[in-house]
Amino acid sequence: MSIDTDDRTTIYRTRQLDAGQSEEEAVGYIDAGGVIHRFQWGKGLPMGRVDSDMRVFRAMQYGERELGQALPTGAVRSTGVLEGGDVGWMDPDGVVMQGGLIMGEEEVGRVQGPLALAAAAALLLLFLPDEAEANRRAAR
Repeated sequence: MSIDTDDRTTIYRTRQLDAGQSEEEAVGYIDAGGVIHRFQWGKGLPMGRVDSDMRVFRAMQYGERELGQALPTGAVRSTGVLEGGDVGWMDPDGVVMQGGLIMGEEEVGRVQGPLALAAAAALLLLFLPDEAEANRRAAR
């Protein structure tokens, strides 16, 4: 079942399960205005934006912070983590891969909709780091 509308680009997170199986969950979307939303309690909670240059920004309490950019080649580059290093890419079919100079390659999700490249960047630069931080907090 697809939850996409004509003006929404949905972001799906893929998690690897035991025995080589995986599950997919819609974690957020980008609306036609470039606002990045996280699904929370059945609603879209705004958490950032993407501009016309495919730069991803995180909303902060007093402003915003640039996280990185999606390049026309499909590569996603971070401006903070790894000091401008590549963190992954989007395949032509919308599959999002995480990987770079010091990371192994891993399929982490897919995107579907008109702003697919921006959504891939949002997954790699915003959603995955937030998930990793939540996991670190839960492990304490």
